[in-house]
Amino acid sequence: MPSPKPSINWAEAIWVLLMGARGGLMIALPVLAGLALGFLLDNRFGTLPLISLILTAIGGIVGPIILYRWVVSAVKQRMETKQNEEKPE
Repeated sequence: MPSPKPSINWAEAIWVLLMGARGGLMIALPVLAGLALGFLLDNRFGTLPLISLILTAIGGIVGPIILYRWVVSAVKQRMETKQNEEKPE
């Protein structure tokens, strides 16, 4: 006898997908911004690729820090929301 299909909580699934997409952007955007700004500054000052490398590396360091801080606050907020939903009034 086949086991019953587990029910899908679509709101929870969509929340997880949106958080993953937002997290990916939080990693990628600082790196890409550093690369673009570095490229513009390198062309302006004739230092290609020095400033591009430095700003890209800074973006690679800042992105995960931003992501970590955001994840901690989002999880804390989500847990508080869940606790408030479970509290009997």
